[in-house]
Amino acid sequence: KDLGVAFHVQETLQKDLGVRMTGGDSSMFKAFMDAGILGKKAGKGFYLYDKKQKKGEKPLNPEAQEIIKKYIKEPKQYDTEVIQQRIAYSFVNEAAYCLQDGIIDGPVDGDIGAVFGIGYPPFRGGPFRQLDQMGAQNFVDAMDSFRDKYGPQYEVAQIIRDYAKEGKKFHSDA
Repeated sequence: KDLGVAFHVQETLQKDLGVRMTGGDSSMFKAFMDAGILGKKAGKGFYLYDKKQKKGEKPLNPEAQEIIKKYIKEPKQYDTEVIQQRIAYSFVNEAAYCLQDGIIDGPVDGDIGAVFGIGYPPFRGGPFRQLDQMGAQNFVDAMDSFRDKYGPQYEVAQIIRDYAKEGKKFHSDA
């Protein structure tokens, strides 16, 4: 509802977490901010909002469409499964950083927090359960491949490298 908040979160995460939060070009985001296209609260975002208008279809914001046109690049073909892995594995990696940095006490806390707190797919059991199921070394291999192809934001948390090297699992029952 508010692009200003989203932009601030992005800037803060990039400043605090560095390369782990890079990979996207935020200049279009900045162009929206500069044009006052801040979302529903401001009355215009990707759509135009009229407080008098009833719920339903909203008109697209032509100003936003013009900004978007400036940033459209040649379409690329991406494998859907690879896109899903890059997104999911990045989350798993961040969960491991939380454990490594002492933000969470253990893998159970990370799994419960992810499933109940942000809607991580329950059938995966949480990021640490997923790591155990796929094997830390398989995860390291996949992330190293992504790092080599897409950039340093896919560098694996050291704790996962250590577990892979030692053949350890995050859950003792896995």
